[in-house]
Amino acid sequence: MKNELSRIDYIRELIKDCRYDEALEALEVAQAKEPDNWELFYEFARLQFELGDYASAVANYEELIEHHQSAIIYYNLGEAYECNNQLDKAIGSYLRALTVNEKFPFAYKKLGMLFMARNDMESAKEYFEDYLKLDVAQDEKESVEKVLKRIEK
Repeated sequence: MKNELSRIDYIRELIKDCRYDEALEALEVAQAKEPDNWELFYEFARLQFELGDYASAVANYEELIEHHQSAIIYYNLGEAYECNNQLDKAIGSYLRALTVNEKFPFAYKKLGMLFMARNDMESAKEYFEDYLKLDVAQDEKESVEKVLKRIEK
C-alpha cells in the first residue's frame, strides 16, 4: 500500500510541476500494474483534461464513475462534457453531482450558467438562488447576485 501511495504522490507532483509527458508515462505504467485503481483513473482524466484531450478525459471519468461515484468526479465529468460541447451530458453530470452531494456549490453555479446560456432563465434563476443559500465566498455571492439582477430585468 505504501508504494501505491508513493506512486500516486509522485504522479501528482509531476502534474503539479507541469511535467506532463513524464506524468503520462508514469500513469500508463501505473495503470498497467493496477488497472482497478480509481485514483489513477482520476489523475489520468485530470491530466487529459488539462492537456485539452476532452474526449479521453470523458472516457476516463465515465470509466471511473462505474466504480467510484462522488460529486467531484461527476462535476469534473460535466466540465469535460462541456469542453467537448456535449452540453446535455454536462447538465446531466452536474445534476448527478447534486444527487450525490446536494450542498456541492460548484454544480449549482454551472447549472445556472448552462441554463442561462440556453435562455432558460427560470431554471438558471433557480440554480443560482440555490447556490446563494450555500456556504460560498462573499465575492462569489456578489457576482451571482449581479447575474440574478440581470436575469430578473
